[in-house]
Amino acid sequence: MEGSSVEETLLLLQKLSRGPVLYITSALTVVEQIHYVKLGVTDFIYIPLDIQKLIDRLDVLLEKTQNSPYRVLIVDDSETMGRASGSILTQAEMQVQLIKNPLDVFVSLERFVPDIVLMDVYMPQCSGDEMAKVIRQQTRFDSIPIVFLSTETNRNKQLMARSMGGDDFWVKNMPAEELVASVTMTCARYRSLRRWMCCDSLTTLLNHTHIIEWLEREVKRSQKEALSLSFAMVDIDHFKKINDDYGHAIGDKVIKILARLLRHSINGEGAVGRYGGEEFAVVFSETSMIRAAQKLDSWRLRFTELIQMSDDIQFPVTFSAGIADLKNGMNAPQLIDAADSALYQAKHAGRNQVGLCQG
Repeated sequence: MEGSSVEETLLLLQKLSRGPVLYITSALTVVEQIHYVKLGVTDFIYIPLDIQKLIDRLDVLLEKTQNSPYRVLIVDDSETMGRASGSILTQAEMQVQLIKNPLDVFVSLERFVPDIVLMDVYMPQCSGDEMAKVIRQQTRFDSIPIVFLSTETNRNKQLMARSMGGDDFWVKNMPAEELVASVTMTCARYRSLRRWMCCDSLTTLLNHTHIIEWLEREVKRSQKEALSLSFAMVDIDHFKKINDDYGHAIGDKVIKILARLLRHSINGEGAVGRYGGEEFAVVFSETSMIRAAQKLDSWRLRFTELIQMSDDIQFPVTFSAGIADLKNGMNAPQLIDAADSALYQAKHAGRNQVGLCQG
């Protein structure tokens, strides 16, 4: 940066931007790092520059900036109290759902998919700690924090309630800014934890278990609401040869490149997961098989155009895919088998194509 020091530039950036600041530099001491953090640096990228690590870090930062609003489920038999808290959180640009009957909580957990549950402790149908204990029997809701809201100030009773499955205990009628800050910090922390619990460590896509769980939920929803649903299996062609010729590090890089393309291409219209190895699973919500196949084929063409590199050697990589749609009476395992059969057909027909389930 000719003509100005790092300090002057960082001070200017603080006035012009609220986004992350990546500082590409040689090694720094801890004291120097602290100095630059105070001036607004959020990440240090060290020379020699590793482009793949830089891309991975930019992916994480981009994901944070694109996060959807926090979803807050309030369970309170007092509509007045619930609406007061809901209004505060709504003004803070959060999505809020209020239910008065705690017995309806499982419907909201399934459909609303909250980031946090704020639950009154004392309700006529059942107590908040009893409902929390029932919720915790369902392992798929383990990653959703349950926070009790009450006027109860007895510390022993608060601890007893938390021992039943709650994560924290907040006093009702706390200042608005404190409520917003508490919900924001809790949701941000648990989203980060869920990311590591649910996502594959190499690609940050949903891992095998959670993409299957996603598909199962979509199958139930599609059958109940009479919606279209398509599912695809994607497999990198000749992946073993890539590993043999260029090494496993390059193979991992190819997997990450395809994962990034799939993640950005689905664009919130479904879900993508790493099924295992070089194989991926794609759930196309509310999408017919033909429309899903058109999308997937366009992604296939884009992937073939990407330049893969190993040192100074360029090499092409393609993928094959099989796609199936949900039929009457079909369950998730049957839909997976149908897509897998279509993938086999695409491989058998010469690879680098999308196979459709017949029948």
